[in-house]
Amino acid sequence: MKSIDWKDWEIFCRVVEGGGFTQGAELAEVPKSSASAAVARLETQLGVRLFERTTRRVRVTQRGQQLYDRVAPLFGELREISAEAASVSAEVSGTLRIATPYEVGSQHLSAALSRLLKLHPSLHVELDMSWDQPDLIRHGYDLAFVMTDTNLHDSSFASKRVVLIERAFYAAPALIREHGLPRAPQDLKGWPTLGNLDDVQWEFLRDGVETFAMDVSPRISTHNAEVRLKAALDGLGVARMSPRFVHEHLVHGQLVRVLPGYTSSPLKVYVLMPARKLMPPSVRAFLTVLEETLGVPETRRPAPRPKALAGTDTTDTADIADTPDDDGGAVVIGLD
Repeated sequence: MKSIDWKDWEIFCRVVEGGGFTQGAELAEVPKSSASAAVARLETQLGVRLFERTTRRVRVTQRGQQLYDRVAPLFGELREISAEAASVSAEVSGTLRIATPYEVGSQHLSAALSRLLKLHPSLHVELDMSWDQPDLIRHGYDLAFVMTDTNLHDSSFASKRVVLIERAFYAAPALIREHGLPRAPQDLKGWPTLGNLDDVQWEFLRDGVETFAMDVSPRISTHNAEVRLKAALDGLGVARMSPRFVHEHLVHGQLVRVLPGYTSSPLKVYVLMPARKLMPPSVRAFLTVLEETLGVPETRRPAPRPKALAGTDTTDTADIADTPDDDGGAVVIGLD
């Protein structure tokens, strides 16, 4: 009986997952010519066409998709068995691949990663900055951090909520002088705003209860908090950001927290993992360090009292520096 070349089957799965031979070859870590040859051999062996090929695209056939759906989970099982066998070693090694939004990675993962790498000198980390939720299997990530203001419902991943990110409203003193100090959320109607790409409405919460919602059409819409922060400093609009992210600018009077008695709906940060029975040692080690680093609510500091605004009543300015609302004991990090 002729032996089966399972490597060809694995390459076939990678081509399906990559949506073509170029990406599939990268996922399989073989040259593109080798991937093409492997699929051709498999098609000859099976006597069926697995892909429809044109000069512009490659598309899996119906029969190819049926075979992929049956075979791909088997390779997943084999990878778990291999990982389980390797996990008997006390050494955490290899490469840990993580996808994360820029703000999560730059502001709050660096400490955990530094500690992780010091504990495990043979471990390497690849950190890819991306706001969008990636396809963990297709792109080969071990972990992905996702920021959302709703709950996750995709059961194809194992997920764990890491932190809540509180948000409030901030503006430059010049913008407040131009529009007047707002006393209630309704007073922000007509103000220019700076928001995320998906911001169409801002919620205003008092003591954790939503009391008002306002439709917004931001002058600048971007998931990059640095861009929104710089625009807010230039007086281009009121921005919804986290207290910690703007702390230094509050201290120096470059920004003012407007409506300090209110917060907005918090962002939830989840860490996603491929749903599998066995957690690789590198992932387990990272989650342990992450929990030790972020798993304790930060100590609350009184909100900084900004400098008085020229031409503004000093009593109004003092009102801006109220202490942030209680978070009810949730794990909260200042991040936007």
